[in-house]
Formats: sequence, C-alpha cells, structure tokens
Amino acid sequence: MILDIIIKSVVGGIIIGVVSTLAQKHPTAGAFIMGIPIVSFITLVIMQYSGVDFQTLKTFSYQTVYFVLVSLLFFPIFVWIYPIGFWLAIFSGAILTGSAMIVLAKLIS
Repeated sequence: MILDIIIKSVVGGIIIGVVSTLAQKHPTAGAFIMGIPIVSFITLVIMQYSGVDFQTLKTFSYQTVYFVLVSLLFFPIFVWIYPIGFWLAIFSGAILTGSAMIVLAKLIS
C-alpha cells in the first residue's frame, strides 16, 4: 500500500516537473503533454492491475469525461482575469471551476 502511494507520487511528480520545465521554453509542447490524459491512463492500468471490476472502470471512465469537461472552465476564466493579477486569476478560476465540479458531483451521484 505505501509502496503504491510512493510510486504514484513519484510518477506524478515527474510528470509535473517535465511539463512545467518544458512549458517554460515550449508552451505548445507543454500544453500538448498536459492535454494527454496520462494520469487517467496510469490510473486505469493500476485499477486493472489491482483487480477492479469492469463496472467500476466504466463508471470511472464516464465520470472522468464529465469532470474533465467541467475542469476546462478554468482556463478561459484564468486568461480573462489574468490581466488583473496572476493570483486572483488562479484563485478565481479554481473557485469557480471547483464550485462547478461540486455541483456536477451532486448531480451524478
């Protein structure tokens, strides 16, 4: 259990490090890598390896689509508010997107 958490944390940290470093010099390449659902792929593989049943994988997959669509709200909000200030844009985008995700979670449960 602890080893699983450590491996997942290291993989996640490497992905964040690669994307943030690459995006500084090549924003399009960084955005491309960030747009690939690497975390979803890895999660599905780990769930399959752990013996999770098909119905759970199916539910996870469908609900991931819903949450990804809602999470895309963050980016236009961030860009729209950014001229006022970076931190205001980050927090506003996170609060509004998070609120929309909470509403979605209640709707699908």
